Amino acid sequence: MPGTILSLFQIKFQHMENQRLIRFTLVLFIITILLAGIITAKSILIPLAISVFFSYLFYPVSWKIEKLGIHRAIAILFVILVAILIIGSVALFLSAKLSNMTIDLAELKENFETKADSLKLILENKLGMNAGAMDHYVDRFSNNFFSSWETQLGNLFAATTTTIFQIAILPVFTFFLLFYRTKSAHFIFRVVGRKKREKTLHILREVSTVTTRYLGGLFIVVAILAILNSTGLYIIGVKHALIFGILAALLNLIPYAGTFLGFLIPFSYVLFTVPDPFSTLLKVAVLFIVVQFTENNLLTPNIVGNSIKINPLAIILSLLVANMIWGIAGMLIVVPTLAILKVIMRNIDELKPYAFLISDRGVDKYRVSFKKLWKRKK
Repeated sequence: MPGTILSLFQIKFQHMENQRLIRFTLVLFIITILLAGIITAKSILIPLAISVFFSYLFYPVSWKIEKLGIHRAIAILFVILVAILIIGSVALFLSAKLSNMTIDLAELKENFETKADSLKLILENKLGMNAGAMDHYVDRFSNNFFSSWETQLGNLFAATTTTIFQIAILPVFTFFLLFYRTKSAHFIFRVVGRKKREKTLHILREVSTVTTRYLGGLFIVVAILAILNSTGLYIIGVKHALIFGILAALLNLIPYAGTFLGFLIPFSYVLFTVPDPFSTLLKVAVLFIVVQFTENNLLTPNIVGNSIKINPLAIILSLLVANMIWGIAGMLIVVPTLAILKVIMRNIDELKPYAFLISDRGVDKYRVSFKKLWKRKK
């Protein structure tokens, strides 16, 4: 009898293990299919995803116009047309400035070769490295990079023409997402049922508040950073200060990597164009350190607020995955997407541990901040 009970227990345990294995395999299969679908249909899903965030960004303005008694369709069209006018003007301005920068290519190549020769002499005299081998790689890099500049620009514009549909469909998607927002909410309520209606409404409102505040604040921060960067680079005496300042501010939309790239571009330009660059490079480095400190401790906390609260490890891993799936577009939208997922998971009991995992909670004791350093100094 005891042996029979033990055998039944082993069979039941084995059955449970098999069920868990089947469930785990099924989840992996579904995730794989979803990833494959997301990558395959990215030409449609990327503008749709960007349009979702644009709709959150435009919603407060559109809603206020609607409250004045203006029809929803007219209010949405007005907001979208104003946004197209602003974004189009900035894009045309940047394109014109970038095209003017090609005038300096010959001088840039000459200065690059001069700096490379100086560096080769230092490496050869101090470290005993073979100058002949370095000549080969430096010349190869210089010729490939500078001779293909025009070709790369041509490819960029060619790629833009192939994605004209994606750009043109953005305002269309945004319009219908805003126009059918009430219908979409009722659809979600019908899917979840009456019992979960109140919780679902709370989640939708929280997602709207977090996303709208984050995106609106982020664009204000970018505008301020563009002014600070451009003004600082102009005072330092860097050519094309305005274009470098705006570019660095736009790259700041990509967490961590964008900030470094925004600094690296003017730094490299100064390094290869200024005859004696050391003092200018030092000023550029100090400028970006001060601006970044201001952004992290004053601008973002007071304008964007603490609506995201996602730990850096989760952001970095998400950036890498998003870049693999959707490239730069994925890197731009991954942080607000994480914020939305965190809000949803935080309001569902079974998913609360995952919300805690990607949040910045649990490390308050070890967090480094300006306030803590100031208190310790006191």
